[in-house]
Amino acid sequence: MAVLGQQLRRDRVVLSIWIVAIAVLLAGSAAAVSSEFTGAAARAAVLQLGLATPSLLALRGIPNGDSAGSLLWFQVFAFLAVAGGLMNTFFATRHGRADEEQGRRELLAAGAIGRLAPLVATAMLGLLANLVLGVLSALGFLVAGYDGTGALVAATGLTSCGLAFLGVGMLAGELAATSRSANSIGVVAVLLAYALRGAGDALGTPHFEKLTLTPSWPSWLSPIGWAQQSFAFTENRVGPALLPLALAALAGGIAFAVHARRDLGASLLPERSGPAHAGVGLRSMLGLAARLARGALIAWAVGGVLLGALIGTLTNAVAGVAASNPQITQVLKAFAPNRQDTVGLLIGAIMLMTGMMAAAAGIQAVLRVRGDETDGRAEPLLALAVSRARWLGSALAVGLAAVAVVLVLAGIAAFAGLAASGRLSDSWRAVEQALAELPAAFTIVAAAAVLIAIVPRASILLAWLVFAAAIVIGLFGPLLTLPTGVLDTSPFSHVPSVPFTDWGPTVVLLVVDAALVALALVLVRRRELSS
Repeated sequence: MAVLGQQLRRDRVVLSIWIVAIAVLLAGSAAAVSSEFTGAAARAAVLQLGLATPSLLALRGIPNGDSAGSLLWFQVFAFLAVAGGLMNTFFATRHGRADEEQGRRELLAAGAIGRLAPLVATAMLGLLANLVLGVLSALGFLVAGYDGTGALVAATGLTSCGLAFLGVGMLAGELAATSRSANSIGVVAVLLAYALRGAGDALGTPHFEKLTLTPSWPSWLSPIGWAQQSFAFTENRVGPALLPLALAALAGGIAFAVHARRDLGASLLPERSGPAHAGVGLRSMLGLAARLARGALIAWAVGGVLLGALIGTLTNAVAGVAASNPQITQVLKAFAPNRQDTVGLLIGAIMLMTGMMAAAAGIQAVLRVRGDETDGRAEPLLALAVSRARWLGSALAVGLAAVAVVLVLAGIAAFAGLAASGRLSDSWRAVEQALAELPAAFTIVAAAAVLIAIVPRASILLAWLVFAAAIVIGLFGPLLTLPTGVLDTSPFSHVPSVPFTDWGPTVVLLVVDAALVALALVLVRRRELSS
C-alpha cells in the first residue's frame, strides 16, 4: 500500500488531467451530437455517407441505425478508445521502465517490499484510474440525455479497452531497454489497434437499409474493434465490451511472469549498439538534433501523407452527397468554420487536423532536449563550446522543420489525389491550405521552447497541455459553440481559408512565432541545468 500511495502522489496531477480531459471531450461531443442532429433523417444522411465512404469508416467506426446513440457511437468511440489507450501506456511506462531507468525502482527494491510490489501497485492504480474514467464517462453520457443502459455499456467498453492497453504498456516495459522504446511500443500498439479496426471497418460489408456494417476480419484483431461491437445505445451487447479484458489479463500476466524472473535494469529486447564513429552529420548540434528526431519524424511524415491522400478519396463522395443534403455541409463547417464550398470545407477540415499533427511532431522534437537534460546527456554537450541558446535553438529548428515537412508532404499527397480525380484547381488549393497551417503550428512549437526555458521541470506536461487545449478549442470549439474569446486563444482558430486576401491573422501569427523563438533563446541563457 505504501508503494501504491507513493505512485498515486507522483501521478495525481497527470492522471487527473488525462481523465478529466477525456471525460470533458466525451460529454461535449455527446451534447453536440444531441443538439446538432435532432432529426432521424439528418442522422441517416450522415450515416449513409459514412457507410458509402470506406475512408470515413476507417476514421470513425460503425453505426447501428439512425438513432442519436448510433451516431454518437460512430463519431466518438474509436477516438476515445485511442485517447484512453495512450493514457494507459504512458502511465505504465512512467511507473515501470522509466522508474528503472532513473533509479527509483532500485531504491524501492532496497526496502522491505516484495519484488513484484511496484508492478502490483502500478496495476492497482491503473485499474483505479480506468474505473474513475468509466464512471465519469457514464455520467457524461447520462447528463447529455442518453439512456442509462447504453451509458453503462459504453463506459464498460472504454474501461476494458483502457485496461487492455494498460497490460500492453506493462509488457512493453518488460520488453524494452529504455522508457523511450517502451513508450514507442505502447504508442505503436494503440495506433495498430486503431488501424486494424479501421481497415476491418473499411473492408466490411455495409447494410444501408439497417444503417450498419459487418466488419471484416482485421477488426477482430483489435481490442478497439472488439469493444466497438457492443453497439452501445442500440443493442447494448455486454460480451464484446468485456472482451478486451482477456487481452489485459494475458499481457499483464506475461508482464508479471517476466518481471519475476529478470534482473533489475535488464530487458527481453537488447538495446542496439550504435556505430563506433559518428558520421559527418553528427559534427554539429543541428545534425545531432536532426539525427535524434529522425525516426519519429518519418512516422509523423507518413501520417501527414496519409491524411493528405485522404482528401482525394473523400472529395467526390462528399461533394455528391452534400449537394442534396445541407446537413453534411453543416458537419464539415463545424470543423472548418471559415470555409464556404463543400470541397473547401473538406480540405480545410483535414488540413486543420494535419496542422495539429505537424505541431505534435515539432513539440516532440523540441521536448527531447528536456529528456537529455534530466538524463544527464545535456551536461557533457554544454561542457563543450556549445551555448545554451545553440543547444535549445538546434532542437527548435528541427521542430519547426518537422512541422514544415509534415505539412508540405501532406499538401503534395493531397495535390496528387485531387489531380488524379480531375480536380486540378482544388489540388493547388490543398497545397496552399497546407502552407496556411504553418504559422499556427509554429506557434505551438515555439511555446514549448519557451516553457523549457522558463519552467523546465513542468515543461513537458505544460507543453502537451497547451497542445491539447489548442486541439480541443480549434477542432471542437465551433462544434461545442464555445465563446469567441475562448476560440481566439487557439492559433488554429486564426488559420485563413484559401484563397484569402486578409493577411492580417497570418502576419500576426508569424510575429508571435518570431517573438516566442527569440524569448526562448534569451531566457534559456539565464537558467541553470535542472534535473
